[in-house]
Amino acid sequence: MNALDIRGLSKTFSGHVVLHGVDLTVRRGEVHALVGQNGSGKSTLIKVLAGYHAPDAGATAQVLGRELTLGSAAAADRLNIRFVHQDLGLANDLTLTENIMLGRRYPRRAGIAIDWPKARRIAHECISRTGPAIDVNRTVAEFGIAERTRIAIARALPDNDDPALIVLDEPTAALPAQDVEKLFDTIRGLTAAGNAVLLVSHHLDEILGVSDTVTVLRDGARVATVPTAEVDKHSLTELIIGRALSRDVERAPRAVDDSRPIATIEGLSGTSLLDIDIDLRPGEIVGIAGLTGSGREEVAALVTGRTHRDGGTVRIGSRSVPSGDPRAALAAGMAWIVGERARYAVFPAMDLRSNITIGDVGRHQRGGRLRHHDERAEARDWIHELGIVASGTDADIATLSGGNQQKALVARALRLKPAVLVLDDPTAGIDIGARQQVHGIIAGRADESMAVLITSTDSEELARLCDRVLVLARGRVVAELARGVDLDAATIDHTQVSGVPA
Repeated sequence: MNALDIRGLSKTFSGHVVLHGVDLTVRRGEVHALVGQNGSGKSTLIKVLAGYHAPDAGATAQVLGRELTLGSAAAADRLNIRFVHQDLGLANDLTLTENIMLGRRYPRRAGIAIDWPKARRIAHECISRTGPAIDVNRTVAEFGIAERTRIAIARALPDNDDPALIVLDEPTAALPAQDVEKLFDTIRGLTAAGNAVLLVSHHLDEILGVSDTVTVLRDGARVATVPTAEVDKHSLTELIIGRALSRDVERAPRAVDDSRPIATIEGLSGTSLLDIDIDLRPGEIVGIAGLTGSGREEVAALVTGRTHRDGGTVRIGSRSVPSGDPRAALAAGMAWIVGERARYAVFPAMDLRSNITIGDVGRHQRGGRLRHHDERAEARDWIHELGIVASGTDADIATLSGGNQQKALVARALRLKPAVLVLDDPTAGIDIGARQQVHGIIAGRADESMAVLITSTDSEELARLCDRVLVLARGRVVAELARGVDLDAATIDHTQVSGVPA
């Protein structure tokens, strides 16, 4: 009996067909991957399954042979369909127990006081179903991202032992390789217990490594469902984009540049980061790699002023950038692009034009008023130059795919003509085609007037783009890898795990 059977699923928004007659079968006890470019219909399918959107008439669905009313959140919950999204939705200041109990009824003593020992036992039982036991009294903020993902999965599991369909939406977007393997162990444990997992991901190596079956969506239609063992990365990529992928962007080795750095970072410290020095020279792309907890995830926020640093200096040319002051960083000639678009970058209630120009609207002001005609003209130029797919400059940013939203953020940064561009996991959660386009834009714009600092959990991305990569462990630089010498994805991965150069 299948964990999920969907037949003839279509969805139309204002005359635009987003899904067209999609069939999907997920077998009990399997990991079924759902892949496709941004805008292929994956997110809409998941939202219909979750009850957020109602489907067009004619679609049917069953879960373990029982009828599922698509478009009903209550029906999905009743049939043990559970969802874990990329942002996890955890309350970091609450304990593991309190997070597990969110959405559940707390056990009570005499019907009044919360029975905390019993609540902790429930939390312990839930987390144990996803792997080794961990302390349920600790706050979520004390755990690494891999453990937090486990907590989100544990919270999603039904109270009973009935099999569940667990939908994981981009669960590895911000996970380094070592933590991804921990998550895969959790997924394998879930399916071994009879649950099914529907995995949505843009990371094809991970799809090939953990899934049993893969379904490909393209332009709202299902174009293939195949056993994972029958495809490789190349053939799966062609199924996703509908053509052969052009050769990846890869920078040629640069001559040693003895010129004065554009930017100098000395003794940078904060949170888990300890005394980091980085020089950035004209036209250079420098990468930062490291496992979760290495300090890699702190670098961009400390450099750009998003968080206060404990020590160290950041200088662009002759200008010092004060700690915790993003405005001063912008004024000194720095711009940045983040991977966590929804949290830190996109203004969802604004249109595409405003999201592009908001970093500096002054250039379009005359007599204290904003000249929207000029603003639209500039936005059109960026849309054309970066290949942003949208209905127009006034399109709601929320209607764009993740890849096109990210290109809008690239436009926002580049229009400032920065001396230093800081990229914090810039292609997290976007598809392989959009990722290649963003890489091409970054490599093409790194010229004699701009330096780029990029932190990423994607070793292949760093190896493809960077002239140098600094590998962090325990808050310090443990290796510097150079293009043309020892810079490749395998060496980055080895150095991250071992803490020493390969």
